[in-house]
Amino acid sequence: MAILQEQMSKSINPFMELVKDDVAPAGTVVATIIDIKDQFGVVRPSFDNPSVTEVVDLTTFLFGFRDQAGQPHRIASKTMRISGNEKSNLFGFLKSALGSAPKYGWDYMEMKGKKCLITVAHEAKRNGQGVFPTIAALCPVPSSFALQGNGYGGQGGMAGSTGSPQAAGNGGQRAEAGGQTGGTLNAQRSTLNAQAQIPAPAAAPVVDEEPLPF
Repeated sequence: MAILQEQMSKSINPFMELVKDDVAPAGTVVATIIDIKDQFGVVRPSFDNPSVTEVVDLTTFLFGFRDQAGQPHRIASKTMRISGNEKSNLFGFLKSALGSAPKYGWDYMEMKGKKCLITVAHEAKRNGQGVFPTIAALCPVPSSFALQGNGYGGQGGMAGSTGSPQAAGNGGQRAEAGGQTGGTLNAQRSTLNAQAQIPAPAAAPVVDEEPLPF
């Protein structure tokens, strides 16, 4: 007897194709939230009982920053279930990023373009071959930190000890593909140089493959 079963949503981070094999350097840096993707109606095995399926709404954040050499890096958060429960991973993540608890009914898509202080950590792959980057902690960028010009969310260097990022709540979620945009949290240099009379040879400018918002 053949039983027709419901197809599971493929488990994949929505930013995998964008991040590719980029291993962001470990450390604490100023990063920009360059994108947020919501996925609705994702069918997956229940965390408590994998033999039972559940339909969930998920969201994932994408951060970008440049290292000390000016090279761009992208790193995605773990995919989190969209929930306003104070014990949920998303609520803890937003609370850490904002420095205070998010308000219900607020659209967290407004965080696009905002800067955060994030701590990038490296974790060993399950197959034992290499590591992958994760966001171990995040918090708002301290004003004193920004004034000192630390971090390399722009043109600065590695972040120092100013400020202590709060741990982000991102454990054990599954990444899912596809989705829509949304994001409401419910209760559940260029400098113009003066021309010299004898211009010096100009070095070829370093141009990114695509315009980057960080």
